[in-house]
Amino acid sequence: MSLDARTQALWQRLTQAGAVSGDAPDIADDTPWYLAALIGVSAWIAALFFFGFFLTLFDDLYRAPALAFPMGAACCTVAWMLLRVARGRDFIEQFAIATSLVGQLLIGMAFVEWGERPGSDDHWRLVWLGIGAVAAVMYALGRLPMHRFLCGVIVAVALLALCLVDDAASKYFAIPLLAWAMFAAWWRSTGHDRLAVALPPLAWALALVLLFSTWFVARATGIFSGRVETSNDLLLVADVLIVPLLPLCAHWLVSRQPALDARGRLIALGFAAGFALLVWRAPGVSIGVTIALIGFALYRPALLAMGLLGTAAYLFDYYYHLQLTLLEKSGWLAAAGVAVLGVRWAHARFARKEAA
Repeated sequence: MSLDARTQALWQRLTQAGAVSGDAPDIADDTPWYLAALIGVSAWIAALFFFGFFLTLFDDLYRAPALAFPMGAACCTVAWMLLRVARGRDFIEQFAIATSLVGQLLIGMAFVEWGERPGSDDHWRLVWLGIGAVAAVMYALGRLPMHRFLCGVIVAVALLALCLVDDAASKYFAIPLLAWAMFAAWWRSTGHDRLAVALPPLAWALALVLLFSTWFVARATGIFSGRVETSNDLLLVADVLIVPLLPLCAHWLVSRQPALDARGRLIALGFAAGFALLVWRAPGVSIGVTIALIGFALYRPALLAMGLLGTAAYLFDYYYHLQLTLLEKSGWLAAAGVAVLGVRWAHARFARKEAA
């Protein structure tokens, strides 16, 4: 199987860092995709039967934290050992992933039961903190990308839940926190050390949870609703926290383009800052554009598509909730079309200049 653009870019970065030399080798995989899929499904079924065995053997397992926690820890330990010896064995890898999730589920059940006992205050924060900590440990120990992605999703959900539990002011800052964590993970993943290699699954998980959670959190808190007027100062602060995200992302991306002169970089930053200020009351749009730009710059088509879909969804939501007349909304659409044409003109001019 020939190397894709992302793998070629990675090999080029390793060559520039002096870690490798020569042409990138072809990656051969003798297992057909349909056979690998069947092996993976069989491994997950085996793990589910393994979990069902625990449930049938211990009827009140979910109410016995003293039993659920050591069993969950044992499952996580077994999964970690299997991941270390898997080395391309599809069944063992998938079975280890499922076993790890089963272990984390059992540990989470123990945390929930411990937290609901009398005398435990603010138990849901402690529950989610424990679940996120266990997932972070398993993320660091299990080096398989799919395992790290699933653990990263649990970490992102736990981080989101920590901000949303109870009726505290932190709920307004859940989405900004996830957005900046996602940007930091993608930015750090472009390094040339071991930490950078381990971060992409977490960055994927943060981006996915961010896009899906923004929609639901908006309905619960009013943030990203697209409404022009509001009396809640916390909503305004949360909206403002997202404004620098898109310009900073644009600055990071144009700095990776040595062929772009200072004028071109200034134009790109100006477009990014202007767009971010234009939709500052609907930061979900800025988040979608940021994800799309990162996917385009890092040669990740799936991330680019995810960002574009998120941008379209939040643009529609923002446009629908604007408290404006139909004529004013038509003006907004016309202005957006002019902006897109301007970006297209700037891109065509840069492409001609680069070709010359």
